[in-house]
Amino acid sequence: MLPAVPPVWHQYFVFGLTLAIFGGFLWGKRSIELIALGGAGLLLLAGVVDRDDLLRAFANPAPVTIGALFIISAALERTGQIARLGRLFNAVARNSERRALAALLAVCIVCSAFVNNTPLVVILLPVILGFCRDSGAKPSRLLLPMSYACILGGTCSMAGTSTNILVDGIARESGIEPFHLFAIAPLGIIYAVVGSAYLWLLGPKLLPARDTLATLLDAARGREFLIQAAVPADSSLIGKTVVEALQGRSRRLKVIEVRRRGRVLEASLDTIQLVEGDRLLIRTGTKGVAELHRSEGVNVGLGESDLAPMEQREAVLLEGMIGPNSPLAGRTLAELAFRQRFGALILAIHREGQNITRDFETLRLDFGDTLLVEGAREGIERLKAERDFITLSEPRPESFNQRKAPYALAGIGLFVFLAAFNFSWVGLPWVDFDTLSAAFLAALFVLLTGCLRPREAYEAVDWKILLLIIGMLVLGTAMDKTHAASTIATLVANWLEPLGPWGILCGIYLLASIMTEMVSNNAVAVVLAPIALRIAEAVEVSPTPFLIAVMFGASASFATPIGYQTNTYVFGAGGYLFKDFVKVGLPLNLILWVVASITIPLIWPF
Repeated sequence: MLPAVPPVWHQYFVFGLTLAIFGGFLWGKRSIELIALGGAGLLLLAGVVDRDDLLRAFANPAPVTIGALFIISAALERTGQIARLGRLFNAVARNSERRALAALLAVCIVCSAFVNNTPLVVILLPVILGFCRDSGAKPSRLLLPMSYACILGGTCSMAGTSTNILVDGIARESGIEPFHLFAIAPLGIIYAVVGSAYLWLLGPKLLPARDTLATLLDAARGREFLIQAAVPADSSLIGKTVVEALQGRSRRLKVIEVRRRGRVLEASLDTIQLVEGDRLLIRTGTKGVAELHRSEGVNVGLGESDLAPMEQREAVLLEGMIGPNSPLAGRTLAELAFRQRFGALILAIHREGQNITRDFETLRLDFGDTLLVEGAREGIERLKAERDFITLSEPRPESFNQRKAPYALAGIGLFVFLAAFNFSWVGLPWVDFDTLSAAFLAALFVLLTGCLRPREAYEAVDWKILLLIIGMLVLGTAMDKTHAASTIATLVANWLEPLGPWGILCGIYLLASIMTEMVSNNAVAVVLAPIALRIAEAVEVSPTPFLIAVMFGASASFATPIGYQTNTYVFGAGGYLFKDFVKVGLPLNLILWVVASITIPLIWPF
C-alpha cells in the first residue's frame, strides 16, 4: 500500500511556519526554544505531524548525546581540569600578547574538540582579563581569537559541537551510515590550521585595541568608599523619605541600601520614610568622605547630627556578565530589587557595543550584558554566587573536587576510546559503540565515580539547547513528510544544475554560513540537512559531501556576535562593536568557504 500523499496546503503551511520561526529567532523578543516548541505545537494542531512524529523527535540520538556531553564537560570543570588550563595559559603567556595568543589558539582548539566550549570560555574569560590587567594588553586583542578558536576546534570531531551530532542524527534516520568520532577531523584540522594562521598573521592588524567597560570608567572615577551611617533619635530626617532627605544636598552621596532592625528594606528609596535607628549604606568619593567626617558629626547640609557615621570601607568594584540561563535575564533592576538584594549599584551596562551609564533602571537585562557593579563586599559575593553570573574581574573561587580529577579524565578518555574505535573485530555484535553509546557510558561513569552529584549533572545540561533541537527536529520531520524539503531541493538542484555537484555544494555551504550568522546553528542544521539529503538524491550523488558542508557551514559563525554563543560571551567582555566581528570574521568566513569548497570533494568524493 502506497503512503498517503499529504494535502498541498500542508506544504505551504510548513513553508510559512518555517519563515515565521526564523523570523521569531531574528526578532529576539522570545526565547528561541519556546519559539521552536511553539512551532512544533502548531504542526501537531494542524495535523501536519502526529504523535509518533513527536516521539521520534524525542527519541533522536542527538539530544541524548549532547546532554551526555554536557555532563562529561561539567565533570572536567567541577574537578578543576578546565581551571588548570587557565594556569597553563598564564605560565605560557608570561606577559607577552603574542605568546598569549599562541597559547589561546592551541588550548581552545584542542579542548573544544572534546568538551563543551561554553565552560571553557567562562573559565578562561576572567583569566585572560586578569592577564591583560597585569601585562597592559588589551582584552579586545585576545577574546575574539579565543571564541574563534573554540569554533574551529569544534569542527575537529563529531563531539566538538552539537551541530555535528545533530546532522549525524538526521543522517542516521535516513539510513546513512553514522559518522565516527573523528570522521570529519581531516577537514577540521585544515580549518584549525588555516584559521589559526589567519588570526596569527592578520588578527593583530584587524583587531581593535579597546579598553573594557571597567577600565573606561575606572580612570575617571577615582577611589570610592562605602560609609555606614545611623539615624539618631534627634535627627531632623525622621519621617522623611530617603530621596527627600538627600534632595538638593551633596551630589557625592548615593544611598545603596537602608537597613532597619537588621533587615534590608526592599521598597523604593522614594517611599522609605526614615525612623530612628535606620542604618544607611552610602557610596561616596574621596571628597564626600571628607565632608561626612568634617568637624563635628556630619556636615553636608543635612544638619550636624542628622546622620552619625559608624563605619567606613572601600567600595568593591565588580565586572560581570549575564549568562544565558541566568535568573537575572529578562528582568529590570526594579523587578529584581537589585540594590536591596545585593547591596550594590550598577554603574554601567555594556550592550551591543554601547556603554550605558544612565537611565538603565528600566532596562531589561539580557544574555551577554556586561555589568559594572559597585557595593559592599558581602553583597558582591552574593552576586558572584548567583547562578550563571559570570565574573570577569577575577576568577570565580571554586571548591574543586581535585580528588576526583583522575576519574573525570578517565571519563573523557573512555568516551574517546569507545567512540573512535571499531570493535567489530571482537566478534560480539553488542561490543561496538557509536557516539551516543560512548557518551552515555562516559557520562554514567563520571556520575558513578562521584565527579558530579546528580543535581549538578542536571544543572550542567543546557536544556534550552535540547528543547530547541527537539522543536526543530519536529519541523524537520514536517518538511520531509510534506515533501517541502524535496520541493526546495528540486528548485536548488535545477537552479544550480549547470554548475554540477560542486557548485551545489558551494551553494549549500554558503547558505548555511549566512543563515548561522543570524540564527542558531542548530536550527540551521535541522532545516538544511534534510534538504541536502534530497538534493543528493535529485542529482544522484553521495549525500556525505553535502552533509559535511552543512556541518561546517552551520559552525562557521565568525561575522556576527549573535550566531554562536561564545561570540556573544566575548562581545560585551571585550568591549567590541558589531563592526569588529564583520571586519575580522567576514574575511575568515570567505577564506574557509573557499577551503571547504575545494577540500570536501577531495576527502569525500561525490
